[in-house]
Amino acid sequence: MKSWRLWPQRLVGQVTLVLMLAVALEFIGSSILFENSRLYPDRENQIRRVAEQLAAATEILESSSPGERGVRAAVISNRATHLTWSVLPTLVDGGRAVENDYREELFDAEPSLRDRDLRVHADIDRALPRDTRLKVAVKLRDGSWMALSTKIRVAPWAVLLSGFGSAFTLGLGVIIAAALVLRNLSRPLRALAEAADKVGKGGQVRIAESGAGDLKLVAKAFNAMQDRIAGLLQARTEALAAVGHDLRTPLARLRLRAGFVTDPDAREALEADVDEMTSMLDSLLAYLGGQEDPEPRRRTDLAAIAMTVVDDAADAERPATYAGLDHLPVLARPLSVKRAISNIVENALHYGGDAALTLTRDGDTAVLAIEDNGPGIPEAELTHVLQPFHRLDDARARNTGGLGLGLTIVQQILQRENGTLVLKNRPRGGLRVEIRLPAL
Repeated sequence: MKSWRLWPQRLVGQVTLVLMLAVALEFIGSSILFENSRLYPDRENQIRRVAEQLAAATEILESSSPGERGVRAAVISNRATHLTWSVLPTLVDGGRAVENDYREELFDAEPSLRDRDLRVHADIDRALPRDTRLKVAVKLRDGSWMALSTKIRVAPWAVLLSGFGSAFTLGLGVIIAAALVLRNLSRPLRALAEAADKVGKGGQVRIAESGAGDLKLVAKAFNAMQDRIAGLLQARTEALAAVGHDLRTPLARLRLRAGFVTDPDAREALEADVDEMTSMLDSLLAYLGGQEDPEPRRRTDLAAIAMTVVDDAADAERPATYAGLDHLPVLARPLSVKRAISNIVENALHYGGDAALTLTRDGDTAVLAIEDNGPGIPEAELTHVLQPFHRLDDARARNTGGLGLGLTIVQQILQRENGTLVLKNRPRGGLRVEIRLPAL
């Protein structure tokens, strides 16, 4: 039997429940705030209440004997208003404008007090909300005095301060509650986004199948997708290994048989074709198998790698030079970085006739620039040449070898090393290729 769950399992249900709880909390808080505001009557009502109490208390005390008036005054008193009776006056009228205003307001609220000798003293608090401590003395018909003490609250300030505090506390509570719940809802989404980013960089991450029912389905589908991708990559790796072996074997036989050709021109042409086919096969396998590079990343001297590439070109009597820093460490795969530099140098030598390497440091970035004096690349083609199998029309016309994967492989290598590849034409002619890697 399926157990009853109060918390919904679907994402839509959970969000709806959070919104309902927030609305309910807001309604309860607003009701409490409204009831609280009713406890603070405005100033006019407070003056009317004092005038009514004065009139009523005066009638009660005048109808009582002098011996009972002190007790009756104490009985009439309450928490907000204190009444006393005495034979002699205990209050001196302040005579200020504020006392005169209060006296007129009391007369307006209770006209029967106009026939009485009324003394008023008002003491306004210095601190906010500036309430007034009001004392009023009324002369009875027998010459004795009744005194009333109360506090006139500044209702707008009180309501404002109370309302602001209550609304702030209420809103903060709603926000915190909603944030905590939505944080639990968004945690699986963050884990999914982080896993997708790692998978996009060649990693494989299993995410927990938890959270709302919809998110569990997404996590389950994501893990299944990873399994399928891993299977496809494994199959591709095995296929590449088999194809590489099967194609290199007949190429080796062709190279061996080319050695038996007696015609030197024919033998040279045949060997050149075999070399071109081998180079095309190597570049294709390097491009297709680039994501499965087993070489570990380690501290590597980029200057040493660049010098090695230049020395190899110089040994083959090809015009390549190096200038710049003697040492510049980076965290990278040395063989992959050397392959990337070699590809760019080979392009510079093949299309530009020479290659000048310069290594500098730009803040936290190592910048290796390879320049040539060739025709450069049309501005419209600078982004297209990085696409796989893209070759310029001039390259086709010159019948150059390759599949158009050299720069693509370089970009692929640099992306794995958190680096970038920048191509730009030199103002005085030729192409400038920059390899940018994080420096240590």
